[in-house]
Formats: sequence, structure tokens, C-alpha cells
Amino acid sequence: MKQASLYLLLFAAFALSSSAPDASLRPGKDYALFFAVNDYATGSGFDDLSKPIENAEAIAKELRERYGFQTEIVKNPTLDQISAKLREYQSFYAKNPQGRYPSTGQLLIYFTGHGIAEDNNGYFVPTDGNVKKLYSTAFAYEIWRPFINRIDCRHILLAIDACYSVTFDPDWYNRKMGADNFTRPGELSEGDKLLLTNESDKSRIVFTSDGSEDKVPERSNFARKFLEGLRNGPRQDGILTSEGLAGYLRFAAPKPRLTEFGDDQKGSFLFVSVAPVAIDPAKSAADAAANDEMEKDLQAWRTAKAANTIAAYQDYARRFQNGEFREQAQTNIRAIEQDLAIRRDDLAWQVAEEKNTPEGYQKYLADYPNGRHRAEAAEKSSTAAASPASPAVANDGLIFIRGGAFDMGCTSEQQDCYNSEKPTHRVTVSDFYLGKYEVTQKLWQEIMGSNPSLFQNCDNCPVEQVSWDDVQEFLQKLNAKYPGRNYRLPTEAEWEYAARGGGKAVLFGNGKNIADSKEINFDASASYKKSYSIEGEYREKTVPAGSLNSPNALGLHDMSGNVWEWCSDWYGAYTSGNQANPTGPANGSHRVFRGGSWGNLPQECRVAYRVDVAPGYRNGCLGFRLARTK
Repeated sequence: MKQASLYLLLFAAFALSSSAPDASLRPGKDYALFFAVNDYATGSGFDDLSKPIENAEAIAKELRERYGFQTEIVKNPTLDQISAKLREYQSFYAKNPQGRYPSTGQLLIYFTGHGIAEDNNGYFVPTDGNVKKLYSTAFAYEIWRPFINRIDCRHILLAIDACYSVTFDPDWYNRKMGADNFTRPGELSEGDKLLLTNESDKSRIVFTSDGSEDKVPERSNFARKFLEGLRNGPRQDGILTSEGLAGYLRFAAPKPRLTEFGDDQKGSFLFVSVAPVAIDPAKSAADAAANDEMEKDLQAWRTAKAANTIAAYQDYARRFQNGEFREQAQTNIRAIEQDLAIRRDDLAWQVAEEKNTPEGYQKYLADYPNGRHRAEAAEKSSTAAASPASPAVANDGLIFIRGGAFDMGCTSEQQDCYNSEKPTHRVTVSDFYLGKYEVTQKLWQEIMGSNPSLFQNCDNCPVEQVSWDDVQEFLQKLNAKYPGRNYRLPTEAEWEYAARGGGKAVLFGNGKNIADSKEINFDASASYKKSYSIEGEYREKTVPAGSLNSPNALGLHDMSGNVWEWCSDWYGAYTSGNQANPTGPANGSHRVFRGGSWGNLPQECRVAYRVDVAPGYRNGCLGFRLARTK
């Protein structure tokens, strides 16, 4: 995601002007309009904030007192109030081209509060915003960007301090794989100098507090660096350019996006002190030293974050005890420690299950009295077979599924259905058994003597890169080793009934209607977020079966995500009418697989989604789980 940095141009030292500005040229010609939101309605989907209004007031005060700006802060505005105020400013400029605020002036518009992205569109969230009704309750950048561009003011600087503010840039998605997209000159050009006399190229500049679809902490580094730049950035001639201000913002985390919008003509935006700035050599040296220390802090943090280990974060915290990222370092340390504790717990449980003896389960309970699997361990400690070499049928890892009737296909709670999921039809299935987990690489290796998986060196990860035909050979050998069990693949109807937790109206195979990467292994990238998914991790590989510990009501793990699962059926179009134990068409060219995988989008991990392919097909997303009738 990195290209050669363009910040070398942006943050070069600025040449000093030969003379101080005439302060009388700017007063009455520079405005700043703030929209700051702390409070959100209960049930809106957004937590209240504590800093936006405070940050807006601090920046507005600096603009008034140091630079002579006229400022206005709209606190906790609704969407209608934001709309009315922007229209007021547009009308104000249009009606007063030669009045107290000519169109050759400057306007800073600053948004601070919650932001959100959905379906490649970005929104600033007003106080009456609602996550379920973004189109009608939130400030859509796509709609308001051209409106702000048309405000009759020669120079506009827009600053957005909110999560996902990068989406204000209409080309943000195409640029997100790049690095810094702000290429304005670092020095005051002859054209910019004319701004002091109300002449220069037009400018439409936007600073966003994130540059790559990031969440932004409430303790805003963007606001802090913005204020620091206003206080410490003016040169000896009293001028701070927008590029000079950006020189301070580059130290914010996450890194901001600095670019232009609308019909920008590459002009600058100037903050002109009401009096020339006297240079204090001692202060200049101190500022230089502080910037050098901040640069070291930033680089050390990036190194620690790239390593993402407890030792790396502890080293950062030791070296920079008052560092900018000390709180995040402690948060990341706690997260890693928690993850390690969960992994140790799960590994101990897998050892107990592998032993499948009362002693093994009792040892787990002794080592992890409050462990994640304590209830199941307590139950199995009294029922585990004494001889794991020849376990009883009830202890082969399959779960009894009591049959019943359910509506199969695109039922009312499903979203983004495909035609292959229609029509919805009533199906009855009989009792059967189904694997608690997907078949692992270890079991495949034991039965077949080889491991075809793409993601190897993980015994408890599901086996993948197995075709339907490969699975038939595996079943033949498994049944020869354990006669009388008659292991098979589930029918498509059995699979969906089980994935729905016994035929319930749910979206995902863990029994929930929200896909969360902490519970389901799928592509949770922000780019593919849906209203029924949470942005999160895209692991790009399988994980050990059951390791996300999010079983459905029947105790089945990974029925959505991790790997697709073969079913026994030939693929066929659904038909209406009641059906009992359907097994699909009598023949065909494609077999069915279900459940989605680590590489799939949330809509493809729904319990109703179905895919078909030739029975000889293999890939690293495709595995299976066992079923049997008795």
C-alpha cells in the first residue's frame, strides 16, 4: 500500500518572505464554520463522544485570536441544521460579492464527530443520524461535496475529523493503494502571495483525519496536530500556508489524507497572523528538537505495530514513556495477551478431545477451571470412552441432529438472495448425525496417507483442495476402518437445516444475523461491509476448526466461513411444494457445496446461499464435514 513518499515536497522548509504581510488586508475576509457532534440518540447505533465540541472551540479560538478569523460553531447539529447552515453560507457569499465578505476571501469548514462508510460511500453523522437509515439521516459526502465546491468563495479548506473521512475524496477507493496524494508546492508561490491582495488561483483543499479507511480515536491526534500547527507554524512573516499546516498533521495517527477536490486550481489557503511573528532562536531550536523526537516516536511506533508482539510494544513503551502512542501500545498488549490466553485454552481443550479420556478432560478442568470449554469438559469427563482406539459411536465427534420441518431457501430474514435460492419451500428431514467440526487435515492424513491442503502445517485446520470425488474415496476408506457407521456427506437439505440451528430463521451458521470476523472466518474487509456484517479482519487463510468458538444452537462450528462444505446432492433448481428428505436430482453435471469460506464476502456465507461445480473441482477454499444416519 506504499509508494514513494510525496511528503518530501510537502514538508520541506518554507522560504521566508521578504516582507511581513499587511494585516489590514485579511480581517473580515476569513471565516471558519465548525460542525461538532458529541451527542447521539439512543438506538442510533453511535456512542456519545466527549471531545468534538471541545476540539472545535479550541481551534476556533486560535483562529480568532491569532489570525483574525470570524468563527461560528454549530454544536450537535441535525442533518437539516447542517444543510440550512451551508445553504446560508452559500447564499451569504453569493449575495455579498463586494460586501463585508467578498468572494475572494477564505472559508474553513471543519467537521468533527462520528463518520461511517457503507457500500463505498462515506457519511458524517449528525446528532440525529441512524446507522440503519444512513441515506436519509447522515451527511453524504457524495451529495454535499459539489455543493461545498460551489460556495462562492475563492479559497475553501475543508477539514474532516471523523472515522472513514477519506471517503470524502471521490476517487478514494482507487487511490487507497497509493501513498500520499497531496502534491501541492511547499513554498508560497507568486500566485499565493497575491492572495494577500485578494488575487490568486482558486483552491479547494480537503484534509481528512484518515487516509486509508481507518477508524479514528476520540482523543483526536488530527485536532491536536491541527491546533499545534496553528500555534507554532507561522513563519517569520506571519504566514502559515495550508502546506505548512499539513507538515504538522503528518505526525497524526492514523496518517491523514491531504488532497484537493472540486474545481480546484492549485491555489493555497493562508493563515495570516494579525501581527508579524518574531522568531525566537531558542524556541526554533526547541521546536526542531521536538519534531525530531516526534519523528523518532512515529517511526518506533510503526516498527512496533509491524512486529505486533508484546515484546515490540513493551520496547516502544520503555523508550517513549510519554509517547504519542503509549495508550494504544498498552491496548495492543492487552489484546495480544487475551488472544494468547484464548489460544492456550483452546489448545488445551483440543489435547483433551484428542485423548478423549476422563483423565484428559479432568486435567483440562484442573488447568482451566474457568475455561471456555469447562461445561463440555465436565460432561465428557464422565462419559468419555476408556479406549480411544475404538470409541463408541456416540463419541466419534458427530452431533445428533433431531429432524424436523423448516422453510428452505430465500426465507424472509435472508438478504441479497440469488435466484438459485428461490422459491422458498417446505422441507422435512429425519434424524441424522453431523460432524461438530469440518474434517481436519490430521484425519485426512490418517486415512489417506497424504495432505492435499494449500494451508499446511496445521493439523487441526480443515482439509481443503479436495474434490467431491476425492471425498468419496476418503469415505470408502473411513468406512472400511470403522465398519457399521456408514459415514457420508450430508444432503443439501440436511446441511441447511443444521446450519440454521435446527431450521431457524437466521442469516449465518453460528445462529446470528450479523457476520463478525471474530466469530466467522470470512473476508471482513471494509470494502465489502454489508448492513449485516461488521468490518474486521480478513485472514486470507483457514483457521483451526472450531477455534473461533462460535457454535450454533446445535453445537456445530464453522457452518459459515472457514471452508466451503461439499454436500451429497447433484445440483438442481428448487421447486415449490412440501418435500421429505430430498436428495437432489438423480443425475447431473455439478455437485453442491455450501457455507462460504475464508475468502468469501458476507452475503456468500449466508445459510441459504448455494454454489455448484463439477465433482472433480478442487481449491483452497473447499472442504467438507461428515454425516451419518445412525
